Parts: sequence; C-alpha cells; structure tokens
Amino acid sequence: MNLRGHFTPGPEFGETLRAGARRAHETGEVDAASLEALRRSGLLGMMVHEDHGGWGYPPATANTVIEAVAADNPSIAIMLYLHCAVVVRIEQYGTEAQKKHWLPRVARGGELVASAWSEPGSTADKRSLSTTAQRDTAGGWEIKGGKTFSTSATVADFFIVLVQLPAGTETAHATGPTYGGSDQALFLVEAAAPGVQVPPGALDMAGMRGSGTGMVQFQDVTVAESNLLCSGSATTEAIQLPHRLGLTLGAVSVGLAQAAHETALGHARDRGLFGEPRFQRQLASTEIAVRSARAAVRDLTTGPADDRVLRAYCVKVFASETGETVCGTVRGLLGSAGYLQAHEINRISHDAEAVTHMGPPTHLCLDLIAGRWDPAPGPDR
Repeated sequence: MNLRGHFTPGPEFGETLRAGARRAHETGEVDAASLEALRRSGLLGMMVHEDHGGWGYPPATANTVIEAVAADNPSIAIMLYLHCAVVVRIEQYGTEAQKKHWLPRVARGGELVASAWSEPGSTADKRSLSTTAQRDTAGGWEIKGGKTFSTSATVADFFIVLVQLPAGTETAHATGPTYGGSDQALFLVEAAAPGVQVPPGALDMAGMRGSGTGMVQFQDVTVAESNLLCSGSATTEAIQLPHRLGLTLGAVSVGLAQAAHETALGHARDRGLFGEPRFQRQLASTEIAVRSARAAVRDLTTGPADDRVLRAYCVKVFASETGETVCGTVRGLLGSAGYLQAHEINRISHDAEAVTHMGPPTHLCLDLIAGRWDPAPGPDR
C-alpha cells in the first residue's frame, strides 16, 4: 500500500501489529509495541491538514488505511478510526488557535486522542447525559461526571468530551431518533489535567481487548473557554461529521472480514482443500461478501453527499454484519480446529462482534434509518 509517498507500511509494521493483536487478546491491555508502531508511523496525523504538519488524507484514503490496519490488528484500527473522527471535528469546528494548539501535537508528536462520550446507564443515542459543564466564576468551565467504554482511554493524551449544558441552553428540540442533542457541547480536555482520573486497567471485554477501552472520571475539572470545541446545534452536526464525510467504522469490519477470509485460505493451503467443491464455494462466498462490503465503504465517498449520513448508517450495519457472517462461515469451514480457543478465528470473531456494539451501535443505526422514512403516502403505482 503506497499512499502518496508519506507512508508505506513495510512487513515489519504488519508483523508488529499481528503479533501485538495476539498478545493483547491474551492480556486484555493495549500492546505497547503496536501502539508505539502506530505513533511512529505518522498515521495519527494522516487526516490533519498539511498546514498543521499532517498528510491531509481524504476520508476515502483514510478508510483504506484503517481497513489495512484492521486486517492486522483490529484494536489498533478502532483506536485509529476514532482518533481520526476527532481530528476531522477539530479541523471542521476548531478555531485557528485550537487547530494550532492541538493538531501539530497529533501530526508531529504522535499524540492520541480518545472520545469520552458513553456513560453508565445512558442510552446509545447520547441524548441523556449525566456529565455536565457549568460556567465557573473565572469565565471558564467546570466539568463533572464519568464516562465508560471510552476506546483508547488508558493511553490517550487528550479527550474530546461530550457534556450536558445547563438547563435552558438548548437551541432546538429534536423529534424522532437523533444522535446527541443541541443542549450539549464538546470539550477538548488534557488527559493529565487535574481532576481527570483514568483507572489504569482496561475493561475486560470479549473483543477489541487491545483497544485500551476504559473509564474516565472528571472530578471538578476546570478548563478554559478555549477548550470548548462546539456547542448547541453544532454539537449534533459534529457528532455526525465523520458520517457526512464518508469516514466509516465499516472499514474496520471490512478489514476483519478480510482477515477471516485469509485465515480460511491459509487453512485450505495447509490442508490441501482447494480441490474440494464445497470448500471452494464457501471461499467464493466469503470473498464476495468481503468485496461487497468494501465496495459499500468506498461508495460512501464517491456517491451523492446529500444522503451520506443515512448511507453511512446503512454501511455500518452492512459491513459489521458482513464481518460477523464471514467469521461464522470461516469457523464452519475450519471444522473442529475452529473451535479451539487459541485459534485466530476466535479472536477475529470476537473483534468483529464488538464492532456491532460500537457507536453508533447497530440497533441505533436501524432506528436512525427507520426514523428518516416519510410517513406520508407515496405516489400510486
């Protein structure tokens, strides 16, 4: 993969990620060698504009990179995807001062940003939050609350934090399924800021075990006005921005499906099964599935922009379900070998399932898709 001359991942990069994926699945923690390889690669700055030291990759190229990383190490890929989703929000909604402060740190310093959005007991649509931001007497903000299932939390350098604003600040009342609310805001907060507490251990998850997913507590964290990225109606726009651009979590699912397909191919080579018609047909079906999901991901950045958010939800559901389906097919092809706990297909399968629960989760995507249907009767046919 040669990407505009900036970064050509050699065999050692992929080998580091693959070995790290296996170690992380055993330990349940971020693999240090894989994370260091990611920081040194420059990929954390791939969507930062060249003016701020990045590569300026468009979403289509970023999706291709994320897919390739996911085929080797899905946990690192999910960290990279969510990091890029924050980067594009800073590019779109940040002031010039904010861009000059945060983006070079990412592009030149290899710093990693995490999203702190989900909360214990809150709904997937993020419309009801207990984490709040209140004005303080100095003109800044005081953030209080806690977040959970924050990918990269245990190793992030700073966070983008979704908070509820004081009552009466909403600018619009949403009807039907939405993602986030206009009475909310997004802040950029240093991981080392006083009052930010991140438990050292990641959550003991079944999949994406090397993603550093954990909890973050904000105990009376004071930040300046300059840490406010956006508020009001811009918050819901910012939440959906990656989808509007065509940057998609579906790329991770495609990489996982590709890894599962290649696992089946390797099994067939080792066992001399390419001559068996049943095995050939099943391999053909998994290749078709991978290619179809990849085409759907690519279509996001080439098709019309006016319905891209809706299509992004469709692609997320389709790609994540494809990942799970391909893993299931491959496990069946492997026979008894596929049911050994240590087999790679089980790690890949757990990671593929995890994507269906990541924001927006599949059930919320379906609600958001259905909520856009026009109840008015259509033309007679």
